[in-house]
Amino acid sequence: MLEKVLLVDDESSVLEALQRQFRKQFHLHTALGGEEGLTMLRIQGPFAVVVSDCRMPGIDGIQFLALARKIAPDTVRMMLTGNHDLETAMAAVNQGEIFRFLTKPCPPDTFQKALEAGVKQYQLIRSKKSVLSRS
Repeated sequence: MLEKVLLVDDESSVLEALQRQFRKQFHLHTALGGEEGLTMLRIQGPFAVVVSDCRMPGIDGIQFLALARKIAPDTVRMMLTGNHDLETAMAAVNQGEIFRFLTKPCPPDTFQKALEAGVKQYQLIRSKKSVLSRS
């Protein structure tokens, strides 16, 4: 069974392109913006991985990922952004506790490998919790 992945961006064209490109490798869901992403995490979760854009109106990607961590702490969080500055990367790591920071445009093989690594990380987290709960 394919693990669920949530893609969050304020540009529907980006979401559609990613969904077309990776729909066979992953069970992809999309959310248009942070508010919709948070709703999907609550209602349609759990997701193995959530990938968010950084600059979005309303809730930006850093805020979204920090809130996502509270809602779904086991979900692996990543940022995919066109903003390449160090401050953004540091805020994403420190506030959202992200697993990967990817920049747009992201080569398809790099994006796929990041998602695969995120799914493996999620499975590791879940396995570890399962073992600990049996102890």
